[in-house]
Amino acid sequence: MSIGVELAAKPPCLLFLDEPTSGLDSESSLAIVAALERLAEGGMAILATIHQPSAVLLQKFDRLLFLAKGGRSVYFGDIGPHSKHVIGYFESKGARKCHAAENPAEYLLEVLTLPSGGGAGDVDWVQEWKNSERKRLQEAEMAGMTAKMSKTIKLSPKSAHLGRFEAPLYSQIFRTSIRVFQQQWRTPSYVWGKLLLGLVASL
Repeated sequence: MSIGVELAAKPPCLLFLDEPTSGLDSESSLAIVAALERLAEGGMAILATIHQPSAVLLQKFDRLLFLAKGGRSVYFGDIGPHSKHVIGYFESKGARKCHAAENPAEYLLEVLTLPSGGGAGDVDWVQEWKNSERKRLQEAEMAGMTAKMSKTIKLSPKSAHLGRFEAPLYSQIFRTSIRVFQQQWRTPSYVWGKLLLGLVASL
């Protein structure tokens, strides 16, 4: 239902989903991700967090941002067919080999949580990623995209001082206050319930 609400809002550039498969069985999860895949093929950018996906489910995603504890990046890039790109990265850095019948997601979690990554010697995966050639190439690509965007998008003098949000603070407070009062007006049962609760509790 929450995915439908987001789609009804017609996001202009990005659809963000927080664990859309949580609490679902494998068949329902696959159906949800397959629907998201069709949306992505139609040109919509989708960013989703996912927890312990199956091997089939992981293959439905194009790119993976793998985070360690504290939100620190240990991998960002293509997953590849049969997850060979992401698995190959960790194996090249000293992790043990992933067996053919093993779930790639469980393998990645095991590699990250074991002190040695299942291989020989201690591996600091966060530092390995910071020093990797993949990260340098991605930073160069992002710098090029940022430079291209800065050439095409020019802020007007009026909007240049607004900072993080387009609307100033007083406008945000005014608009959100109207929105809250409208919500309370449309659902008076909640307000009357609170008043009755206070009256009964005081008596």
